[in-house]
Amino acid sequence: MQQENKKLFEIFNQQFKELTAIYHRAASQHDISDNEFWVWYALFALDGEQSQQSICEMWSLPKQTVNSVVSGMIKKGLVYLETIPGTRNKKVIRLTEAGQKFGEKVILNVYEAEQRAIGQISPQQLQLCTELLAKYISLLDEEI
Repeated sequence: MQQENKKLFEIFNQQFKELTAIYHRAASQHDISDNEFWVWYALFALDGEQSQQSICEMWSLPKQTVNSVVSGMIKKGLVYLETIPGTRNKKVIRLTEAGQKFGEKVILNVYEAEQRAIGQISPQQLQLCTELLAKYISLLDEEI
C-alpha cells in the first residue's frame, strides 16, 4: 500500500508541475515573468478592484514582489495607482488604455481556455477536486 501511495504522490506532484508549466508558457509568450502574469490575471479575470495587498493575499506572493511588478507596469505606462477614498494609504491598481489592451492580449485567451476546460468537468467533480486540494494544502501546511 505504501508503494502505491508513493506512486500516486509522484503523479500528483508531476501534474502540479505540468499545470505550472502551462501558465509559465503563457507568460513567456508575452515576455513577462510568472509573477507579472498573476498580477495581470488578478486585474482581468477576477471580480472587483485589486490592490497590491489583495494580490499578495490571493496568490501568496511577497509584498516586495508585487510592488516590483506593479512598479515596472507603472514605468511602462500600463497601470497607475489610485488612493481609495477614506483610507490612509490603500491604493487600487488602475489600467491605462495601453494596459487594458496589453492585459486583454495576455490574459483573456488564457482565461477563456480555462473556462472551456472547466466546462468539460462536472460541477461534482470540480467540487471534489477543490475540496481534496484544500484538504491537502491544509494538512501539508500543518506538517511543515
